[in-house]
Amino acid sequence: MEATALEKCRAFALELADVADAISMRHFGGPVPAVAKPDGTPVTEADRAIEHKLRERIAAAFPEHAVLGEEEGGVLAARRPTWVIDPIDGTRNFMRGIPIFATLIGLVVERVTVVGVASVPAMEERWDAAAGAGARLNGSPVGVSAIDQLADAQVLHGGLSWWRQDPDLWDLLGALADRAGRTRGFGDFWMHLLVAGGMAEVAIDRNLRPWDIAALSCIVTEAGGRATAWDGSPALTSGTLLCTNGLLHGDLQHLLA
Repeated sequence: MEATALEKCRAFALELADVADAISMRHFGGPVPAVAKPDGTPVTEADRAIEHKLRERIAAAFPEHAVLGEEEGGVLAARRPTWVIDPIDGTRNFMRGIPIFATLIGLVVERVTVVGVASVPAMEERWDAAAGAGARLNGSPVGVSAIDQLADAQVLHGGLSWWRQDPDLWDLLGALADRAGRTRGFGDFWMHLLVAGGMAEVAIDRNLRPWDIAALSCIVTEAGGRATAWDGSPALTSGTLLCTNGLLHGDLQHLLA
């Protein structure tokens, strides 16, 4: 995608984030009612309203583009740019009045995210990136840290429950805790943005879908870090995500193997 077209798409993604923020903040202030989807995860009226409105805007502005969203589905089109939307990442936080939730918007071209936006309205943070143009927080450039030793690093993960599902994973968490300077279970989108902003060095996640990954992978990469699957392959459809400052990526891949 040419630079002019890419910048146009980034500007449009930021407009979509404005629309999403207005909807989510009308509902936020908990508790927010929800129903369970077939997979057991919760969905709120705000989730559905955001995705529906963003799809309308995309169809009007880019009728030739495809859309993949958490609530209404879709596919990653092979020959068309695809907007990938998570209307509210961190829905359980949103439901409980915890401000750590975001709308994630990515534009994927040929299986690579070329535009990423993570809008965190309750914390007044807007992260965005475009391929070759860097990453920003509230309009100011951000970058990953220069820490190159795991013993000095802050390692973030998605919480204890999924480590406990497999004895090997539980042992892996212990190995990380032994070797890392600090470990915390911040979870969801937030930990990956902390890597992009240089506040942490590693974020490890699993059981993900493309809408959990697309925007974040672009932001971390454009901030100077690396975002891959645990085995180093492209993350988008892998179900896993390893984000690092780049300097520690090899060490973490070795541990996760």
